[in-house]
Amino acid sequence: MTQVPPPRPLNVPRLVRLLTELEVADGAVSHQHFSERLGRLINLPDSIALSRVHGRLATMTSEIGKETDATEPTESIVAEFLTVRTKLVESIVNSFSHGAGASWLGFPKVTASTPAEELTSYKRYQQFYANQQREIALRINTLRANVRLAVSGRSSRLARLVVLDSGLDEAFSAPAQKLFAEVPRLLGKRFDDLYQSHLETIAGGEADDDPQLWSQAGGWLAQFSGEMQEALLAELEARLQPVLGLMEALKEEGESV
Repeated sequence: MTQVPPPRPLNVPRLVRLLTELEVADGAVSHQHFSERLGRLINLPDSIALSRVHGRLATMTSEIGKETDATEPTESIVAEFLTVRTKLVESIVNSFSHGAGASWLGFPKVTASTPAEELTSYKRYQQFYANQQREIALRINTLRANVRLAVSGRSSRLARLVVLDSGLDEAFSAPAQKLFAEVPRLLGKRFDDLYQSHLETIAGGEADDDPQLWSQAGGWLAQFSGEMQEALLAELEARLQPVLGLMEALKEEGESV
């Protein structure tokens, strides 16, 4: 009798799901496991900071966040969010195009002049991913600050939410970056696995080992390139979640008026 596999959880983050499917995680990866690791990284100063935020929320008056005529229109806030997200997606996708090799944000390309020791070294691909992470974080941090400023003046409820968001960002920022830094390390395992599989194919006499073919369709490096791009897009989605939460709260506030 054929056994039906259990249904996959629908709320598993895209990034966690991808790392699981690539089989590069150190043991089973789950949303719960990710959250538990993040919780263990919160230190005493971070806990104290969160406690201060809780105290500030308790003393905020209803006058804080009172609507004014100068409040930025919701449409402008949404437009900025969509613009930044679209540009980041386009930047990631374009960084893997054939014309992006000369940029520090471009996926490393295999050329006839590439030194032999670099051809199978993951170091430059890891550096590329780290550069992308810094660029993404910088632009999202600016967006998050702008959205907070726009949202905080809408109502006392949203003003409290912004204070809470700022406090959580202060406490979780460093731990979150440590976890995101694990992504390129895990992808390094995938890089090594794909290259090893390629070597086994070559040893079997099934193909010629021409480095110029690695990044062409069907090549092991082309496959890795696609998987790394997917990882960056999934990470972008994860990093945008706090901003998206503020946007959803703003939407709910407007619907309740």
